[in-house]
Amino acid sequence: MQHEAVRIAKAVRDVDVYIEQPCLTYEECLAVRRQTPHPFVLDENIDELGMLLRAKADLAMDLVNLKISKLGGLTKIRQARDLCVSMGIGMTLEDSWGGDITTAAIAHLAHSTPTEFQFSSTDFNSYVTVSIADGAPQRVNGRMAASKEPGLGITPKMDVLGKPVVEVF
Repeated sequence: MQHEAVRIAKAVRDVDVYIEQPCLTYEECLAVRRQTPHPFVLDENIDELGMLLRAKADLAMDLVNLKISKLGGLTKIRQARDLCVSMGIGMTLEDSWGGDITTAAIAHLAHSTPTEFQFSSTDFNSYVTVSIADGAPQRVNGRMAASKEPGLGITPKMDVLGKPVVEVF
């Protein structure tokens, strides 16, 4: 709730933290943002380019979490990423969840993002216990590298993934 988020933001006034998407709605987040000096991150509310432009115009964020599936795929997140770069907004590049395949997509997106705009990226394949692709990026000393192989540079393990749920011809 907004009133609780405001209380927490005020309680941590002297702590070096970021406040990330403390409320469900954009309007509630904006109200909290206006009451805290901390750097503010929007996340779940950023689901299309228009919302990203609105948040920038309202000074609603200092950083943004861009999620591949939330924005509608790699083309859309690349557009949002490029828009953030042009507006001077730092980003976390990630998805809602995933494993080796999602991590490979995130790594490629991160590698094509100017360093000064990249706040962080998530290696979801380090959160799971089953590998579903060979050649997926691995975190080493807090960093991951995208493959230089064609496409995402991975080979899905079809024996682990199982039969397709849907086939399109």
